[in-house]
Amino acid sequence: MLTRIAVEDVGCRSPQAIGDQLRSTGLVLPEIPGSVVARDLVMPVLRMVRSDGVPWEWWWDVGGLHALLIELWAGRRLSTHSPEKVRDELTAVWRLEDDRLVDLVLDNAEDPFTFLPPDLLHASATGTAKVCAEFLVTRGLLKISLPDAFLSTRPGLADRPDLMEVAKRWHQRVNLEETVHRLRGLSPDLLTGLRRELDAWDAQMGQLASHLTAHELKLIVPMTEDERYGEECLRAGLGLHRVELYPDEALLWQPDSVARDPSVPDWMAEEVITCGTRFFHRPAGPHPVWLATMETDTHMAAVRMFMEPPTRYGIGVEDYGDGLTLWFEFPTLPADPDPPFRAPYTYSLSWVEHAWELLHLATVGYTRLSIVRLVGDGELRSVGSFRLDLPEEVCARAKEAAIAALRRLVGDETQTIRQRIALEGHDQAAEVAFQTCETAKGEEIHDELALESDAAEYESFMIAARHLAWVRSWHATGLLDGKLPSDEDAELKAAAEARQRALELLRAATGRGNGKARWSHRSDKPSVDEQTAFVHLINRYGTLQLAVCRTRAGHSYFDLVSCEEFPLGPLAGAVDEWTRQAPDHPRRVWHDYLQQLVDECGGPARAIIETAEPREFRRLVLSPTAPMELLPLHAAPVDSARTSTLIDAFDQVVYAPTARLVSAIESSQRHAAVVEVLVVAHGGGHLPGLELINGPLCEADVIAGLHNSVEVLTQEEATPDRALHMMSMARIVHVAAHGLTHPNRWAAGLALHGDSIGGAMLTSSGVLADGVFSSVDLVILNACRTGTHEGTGRTVQTLRSIESAFLARGAKAVISTLWDITDLQGVVFSAVLHAHLGVGADSHTAYADTIRYLRGHRWRASSEAGPVFAAESAIDPVLPDWRSHLDQQVAENPLFWAAFKITGVV
Repeated sequence: MLTRIAVEDVGCRSPQAIGDQLRSTGLVLPEIPGSVVARDLVMPVLRMVRSDGVPWEWWWDVGGLHALLIELWAGRRLSTHSPEKVRDELTAVWRLEDDRLVDLVLDNAEDPFTFLPPDLLHASATGTAKVCAEFLVTRGLLKISLPDAFLSTRPGLADRPDLMEVAKRWHQRVNLEETVHRLRGLSPDLLTGLRRELDAWDAQMGQLASHLTAHELKLIVPMTEDERYGEECLRAGLGLHRVELYPDEALLWQPDSVARDPSVPDWMAEEVITCGTRFFHRPAGPHPVWLATMETDTHMAAVRMFMEPPTRYGIGVEDYGDGLTLWFEFPTLPADPDPPFRAPYTYSLSWVEHAWELLHLATVGYTRLSIVRLVGDGELRSVGSFRLDLPEEVCARAKEAAIAALRRLVGDETQTIRQRIALEGHDQAAEVAFQTCETAKGEEIHDELALESDAAEYESFMIAARHLAWVRSWHATGLLDGKLPSDEDAELKAAAEARQRALELLRAATGRGNGKARWSHRSDKPSVDEQTAFVHLINRYGTLQLAVCRTRAGHSYFDLVSCEEFPLGPLAGAVDEWTRQAPDHPRRVWHDYLQQLVDECGGPARAIIETAEPREFRRLVLSPTAPMELLPLHAAPVDSARTSTLIDAFDQVVYAPTARLVSAIESSQRHAAVVEVLVVAHGGGHLPGLELINGPLCEADVIAGLHNSVEVLTQEEATPDRALHMMSMARIVHVAAHGLTHPNRWAAGLALHGDSIGGAMLTSSGVLADGVFSSVDLVILNACRTGTHEGTGRTVQTLRSIESAFLARGAKAVISTLWDITDLQGVVFSAVLHAHLGVGADSHTAYADTIRYLRGHRWRASSEAGPVFAAESAIDPVLPDWRSHLDQQVAENPLFWAAFKITGVV
């Protein structure tokens, strides 16, 4: 009964479904609640099997053990009950539905060896065979002893003397007949008598064989050397424990119509969200597990077709480099002219772990396909698990390749497999972590910039990408105005489908069939110069890790640091609480929360400094992960007195989502600007919900006096369309307006001029649809919360605000804000920044000098010359008492300067 539970698990049946079936067959009393059966009977079995496999030498063969025990049970049962009674039990209790299989099981006897025919060397029915054997032995023509390789090709007989005797007698019978056939001059009567006796012997042996179990018959059949070696490797791999697979909910089950949207196991969420995985393989005890992520309705339609009987799917196999890729091909929709959706599962034959996993997969002949769906802003939804049977030819090719790889990598020391897997890749762990972050944090809106190809599919992809952005922009306008048409979802989904399919076709065309795109810098390695350390912050099972990339002599080097004393779970809760507080709370709750959160980031900041070594690197590029992307990491203290922060440890501290995006921006084709500085300013007040603020117009006046060449768009002139048109011609773009976040990240943006909220917003999707910023070196988004978001998804996407859209459309760098800023803070920051830019400072130098000015409270002592003097002189006529007002605001929030961050290439 326990192996029955394990077999049902192979078919991805849920614990509740397995328990209900046991109750329905009478194996468990029907009055016992299903939840109790699932908890106290089913789950303990599944935990044990997932950890150690099934309890016999072939721990991976769940079905084999179950079949063996059913056959043994039937043999014992037949000794006391009629065949009709046992047949009924096999169908009603054990649910054997194949009549042919039932007949085979009914042939089993409690003691099949009572049918064992005699040893022909010592006895035979009429004595003819015995006489022939004795004659041949005495003449040296027939050997009594077994060949040396006999047992080595049948290792399972070592502890089965009964089966060994069966195999021995069969071997001697075959040798007798073959030897007689080689002799000449034997009388016809002798040959006729021998034939009659051998036929009777064979009939008796056949009767014995029919009463043996399928497993016993398998033990008698000689194994090839590869088969023996493969089983030895699998046995050596027993106990490859993975802690993340121990929880009860670690595996998905068949889709259950009762439980809608069940949670996705944590390890799958980690692979999809933290590692950017879409297709992944991992063994869970005897189960090979494949993970597939669905992203579009077309994908889900293919899944639904796959779920409907008769199940139709394809599995192909092809070589790639040093490994093997197995392709799972979903059913094709009848009206879909495009190729079917294919999921690749790649096994590197240079790694012991992958070769062993491939051998395991090919040996059991099935995989457990787990499907999750990525929806919304990085949310995961469970679809379920399904059993996939692999074609025999695929299994044969995979097993051959896996065994050849293991012979090369392990040789005869198969007992070292677990140790080799445990130690394997430690020297590459840091690079793997870094590269998985590059994949995970490569948002869809960056693909257009980072991808490059001469293929025709590239132009189709770019057209589809722009069309999706336009549809999202139109959708965002309706969303903001509260008047979405009824068919908007259909058009939006269709546009998303078209872009995703175009991207799949592009990757297939440029990746030579293995799904790898050709990037703009002709390499999928990160491009980091020798003065830069690029740090990915990773949320790995609730613990912070740092993956660092540096370059020396043209080669990339990686470090991986685990900050185990810095759990991200409590921090996520605290950040969520902080974001729900109002900045103007009378008891300074918001400001106190902020200070505590920034102090908490001091530990990771010190770890970054120790790893990135400021003495060797001038520039630090940070790519944070949730929830740390909402915090000013550059302001994290590195000493107990808070006098020194991370931004002080390096000449430059900037943010960027991926090194790949930085490389793409650096290598993108740049165009000369027509306008040196463009200022777009709007104070609101013309629409409900947009109160009038004076800061933007003050900023426009101040900035105009600090540059020789400035174009200014204000109030009615500052419409989203006109602003985007002018931005495409500028080198520096400055926007001062209301900044509005939104739960839908495509609707977040900047409030300019329009007849409605939707018409006035320059949204992220609008920038993606119509923005062209190949001439723009710096964008300053001097508005509230332009560098933050309201997204609730666990996704690691680091840029979900409007700043990401400017980067994706070619702007080199963006200065944005992490929380609400006051008019005065915006004016002072802008004045000092543009004063430095006006005298020729580069983007980061101007930003860093401005931050130093604000942190050091330098406005309290008036400057007498230089850019700061020019900035203060420009502010004085507009805001005469600005210094005292700024002092008051600083007293309320000493970290006001940390709201400003710079992202991109500087």
